[in-house]
Amino acid sequence: MTAGNPFKKAWRNILWMALSFLPKDPRKAVCQSFYGRGYSDSPRAIAEELRRRGWKVFWTVKGPQEAQTLPEDVTPLAVDSPRAIYHLCTAGVWVDNCRKWAYTQKRGATRYVQTWHGFPLKRIEGDAAGALPEDYLRAAEKDSRMADLFLSNSVFLTEIYRRAFWYQGEVLACGFPRNDQLFGPGEAAVRKVRQALALPEEKRLALYAPTFRKDQGLSSYDLDYKRLTEALSQRFGGQWLVLAKLHPNMAEKAGQLNLDRRWVRNASHYADIQDLYLACQALVTDYSSVMFDYMNTGRPCFLYVNDLEAYRGDRNFYFDLDKLPFARSQTNQELEESILHFDESAQREKIRTFCREFGIKEEGAAARQTVDWLEDSGPKP
Repeated sequence: MTAGNPFKKAWRNILWMALSFLPKDPRKAVCQSFYGRGYSDSPRAIAEELRRRGWKVFWTVKGPQEAQTLPEDVTPLAVDSPRAIYHLCTAGVWVDNCRKWAYTQKRGATRYVQTWHGFPLKRIEGDAAGALPEDYLRAAEKDSRMADLFLSNSVFLTEIYRRAFWYQGEVLACGFPRNDQLFGPGEAAVRKVRQALALPEEKRLALYAPTFRKDQGLSSYDLDYKRLTEALSQRFGGQWLVLAKLHPNMAEKAGQLNLDRRWVRNASHYADIQDLYLACQALVTDYSSVMFDYMNTGRPCFLYVNDLEAYRGDRNFYFDLDKLPFARSQTNQELEESILHFDESAQREKIRTFCREFGIKEEGAAARQTVDWLEDSGPKP
């Protein structure tokens, strides 16, 4: 259904109102990641655990390309289609990492797990109300009222849920399920990434994963890939190749960047960034929460922030950037120097200090604990 078509929009809303009263299947889950962008993130990790326990798992997708990322026993549902609405209205469980749209209706025994999508650096939700559209804020408040469980990786994030997410329900402080795989063997993910992106086996890999800018512009993505790979080679040895993964809001624009295949490959359409974390031996990012996920690997991480004051003026930050445990650079030359002088033990100690201050908890068992909660607290089939 196309949201811009008034007739289809009206029928969509009528379907939601009518079908939400249907009986629920307590062992059926409908999952979604980033509004239909494929099998990824914390909903994927929870879906994997549900599948292991014999649940029926459905997944909303934007189109055929996203549907191809699903395992054979996970049923794709086109976002906003009558079939998707039917299964959402009859599912015992919803799992999502972003807000539901305001027309969504949840009634009866359906339980809604909101995984969220990252430990925040910039201000979000109610703390950034002045920078967000009013219709989004209304939908976000309704989403929090519908949610039965939020997942958190820290005392800091739980406090934000209580203050800025309009949420007073149950919080499971188990970590982000998407990070569970970072605590186990990663060989399968490495093979998957190299095969999917046709990468040369002899190259060591670095991930460049910046966040988006409010103006949707590309001027901030001026990383010197050749200089970056040479610095990595000099400091860590071997030949390096960069995988550039733009934020999902910017992925369609990746082709407009000058990505010389000698130094960099476009990985923006690779569905699950957790696989890329495992495949890459270093990360370069800016203000993105990917730094907090990658932190679990203990591998080198570098921040390239060439527009710091402009970005700060958008939503500002929750805390002083000096608290971050990673080297920060504002030019390509500074980034080169940060890499050449990287101190592994210093980064490790800074990470320990950061985790203590913000009460971060990641142990690699979040998906299991989430499904335990669903099975222990829900209606029995």
